[in-house]
Amino acid sequence: MKEHNGWPNKGTWLVSLRCESLEDVYAAREYLKSIAADLPPLARDLLVWAIALVEWHHLEQVFQEES
Repeated sequence: MKEHNGWPNKGTWLVSLRCESLEDVYAAREYLKSIAADLPPLARDLLVWAIALVEWHHLEQVFQEES
């Protein structure tokens, strides 16, 4: 995937918009995983795929540095 607004990809950028701290990054990942379980199979598969594309390690590094 190509870079998006200075972030590794669009999914990572979208998550970053909703995070202000390292705890927010962890909460976002857990929230997305928890709602995936309640979705119909196709929607669940798409969300799980999108979650896997997010560069969580990159987000953790960025927000850890800001702490």
